This record gives sequence, structure tokens and C-alpha cells, in this order.
Amino acid sequence: MSFLPKFTLAAAFALAMLGTAEPAQAQVNININPPSWGPAAPAGTQYYYIPEVGGYYDLRDQHYVVQREGKWKRLKTVSNYNPSSFHPVVINYVGAQPWVLIREHKVKYPKAGHPHGMPPGQAKKMRAAHPAGNVIVVQQRGGHPGKGHGNGKGKGKH
Repeated sequence: MSFLPKFTLAAAFALAMLGTAEPAQAQVNININPPSWGPAAPAGTQYYYIPEVGGYYDLRDQHYVVQREGKWKRLKTVSNYNPSSFHPVVINYVGAQPWVLIREHKVKYPKAGHPHGMPPGQAKKMRAAHPAGNVIVVQQRGGHPGKGHGNGKGKGKH
């Protein structure tokens, strides 16, 4: 086979491949700077959960997502709160309705000072004291409810 037929065959093959090639796809990745009061967030993160407000902060739209009058609303600011006192948590959710996970987030990240929550670091201390994470429940045996046993001096004498 001479040079010209080989060249023609190669050109025809190349043109055939161009016709079957898939179109190129472009990917745009936007890195958003977190607010000054928030922790660093990995690329692709959309929300912080903020225990103090029981809601979220949308990093992309730069709005708070909080419940007001029984409805979830997007607000530019949240009155009566100072963002510097927030303890935001980066959450793994992308979408328009982060509140679908609110129950999970309230349990996992309780508000500091809340009756069911502990100040930051306190939960870690409790786990260290009780590695299994068990809560010790003391139950009263016998006697009258709320009155306890004994004379209250704690020495076990009657």
C-alpha cells in the first residue's frame, strides 16, 4: 500500500471519530469565602447549622434560613443575635430545604447553655468520664415519691 491510500484511510478514520465524539463538558466550581464568624468550609459546602438560632446559614446566598411564625424563611440578618457568639457547624447538605434535617441537627449539635445541650467541650469531657457514653440514672427505691430515704445527713444512720 502506498503513502496516499494510507493517508486517505487515516483521514477517513479520523473524520469518523470526530463525528462520534461526545461534546465537551465544562465544570464550574465556585469557592465561596465563609463569613468572618464562620469556620472554613470545604469546596461545595452550602450550609452551616447554627444551634443558637436553631437554623442555617446559606453560604452561597449569604442568607440565614430560620423558622419564623411556623414557616422557614430566608433572612439577610437575624435580629437579637450577634454572629460572633455563634458556634456554626459545617453540614453535609446541598439543596433548598436544609430544615428537613433539623431534628437530627438539634440532637447532634445542641445549643450551648440549653437544658439538653452542653457548652462546647463539655460533651467530650462527659464521654471521657463515661467512655461508653452512657447516662447514669439514679432511681429512688421505695419510700414516698420525692421524699427519699433516711434523715438527709448522708451518713446512712437511722
